Order: sequence, then structure tokens, then C-alpha cells
Amino acid sequence: MSTIKPLSPEKLKPFKFLLELVEKNMGFVPNSMKTMARIPGIMGSFGTLGANIIGNSKNISPLIGIKLAIKNMGWTAKNMKRQDKVPLYLKNLVSHISSKAAGCLYCQAHTIGEAAHNGASTEQLEAIWEFETSPLFDAKEKAALAFGFAAGCVPNGVTADHFVELRKHFSEDQIIELGATVALFGFLNRWNDTFATQLEPLPIANAEKYLAKSGWEIGKHKG
Repeated sequence: MSTIKPLSPEKLKPFKFLLELVEKNMGFVPNSMKTMARIPGIMGSFGTLGANIIGNSKNISPLIGIKLAIKNMGWTAKNMKRQDKVPLYLKNLVSHISSKAAGCLYCQAHTIGEAAHNGASTEQLEAIWEFETSPLFDAKEKAALAFGFAAGCVPNGVTADHFVELRKHFSEDQIIELGATVALFGFLNRWNDTFATQLEPLPIANAEKYLAKSGWEIGKHKG
């Protein structure tokens, strides 16, 4: 499948200390992190999350944690300044459609409101679940949303065709960004469905405003 390749050893040199730590903890360096390294702030943040959840305390000293935190602050600041980032409203819509695929009602309510807040039109929000056929979405948006829906499915439904369409509109870094968006909400979908997180008043209002006609309901997140 035509996907995104990991960075070469030469380009991974700036991340040597982190990758050595990962290798010490796991016995090898997974290619997933070498791919995330295309956007260092994503890799650094994931490394911190992983260390907090499944890191071996025998291999992770406080000083290493501090070093990673400082490095990641710089990586994150640099990423925030990028001028070629995927528009936030579109990432919100991708988050929404992937959460729809995963069945997380809580995240559907959050993301539809975030998309409204960040510039998606009311017409798009009301037609989001018909994005494939709706004239309200252009080819770029449809490519991102189709990828997001396929990536949110279990089993994962992403194919080489999705990458063909994505590459017509997005750079490889932007495709990494879209994949990271889905992956972030994969975490949140599992978290909120597992713990039946109580949905807050504003997301409830947004979901009722934009999604009620499409059959959204609060389900176990009523509290």
C-alpha cells in the first residue's frame, strides 16, 4: 500500500536520545515513531504519553523526562508556527467523522461544536454524515473525510486509494497531521466510551442543533 515511509537514519539523528530510550525500553525502535518524527512535536508528545502509561521506570530517569519535555516544547513551538498546517475546521470534521465510524457519541458532540467554532458552515455541519455525495464539500474535504472515516473503522478501512486521493491535495506532513488527528481521537473515543464520560451542556446543545436530524443521541453520556 502506498503509505508514508519512516524517516531515514540520517534524518532521525536529531532524535537520537529519544529513540535510544525507546529502544532501551522496548528492545527496538518501532517504525511508527520514525514516521511520526516527520512532525517532531507529535513524536515527542506521543513519547511522553507512552512513557507515562507503559514506560519502564527502571529505564526512564527524571532527568530524561525533563530533557524530553524541554525538547518537545521546542518541537511543539516550531510546529505551531507552521504555515502549511491542515485547516483546523477540517481536522475537527475529520475528528467528527472518525468518531462517527468508531461510534463515540461523546466525541461526535464535541467535534461538531469545535468545527462550528473554527469556521465550518452550518450547512456543512448539518450534512456532514452525507459528505461523500454532498456538493457542500469540495474534493479536498471529501478526500480528508473519506480517509478519516476509513481510519476510524474497526477493522481499519484505509486503502491505497485513500492515499492517492490525499496526495492530490495534501503534502506528506499534512497527511501525517490528518492521521495523527484520527489517532488522537482513537484514544479519546476509547476513553470516553469506556468511562461513559458525562457530556457537558454546550456539546449537548451543539449536537442537538447540528446532528439531531441524523439520529445522534446522547446515549450513556447523559450522566
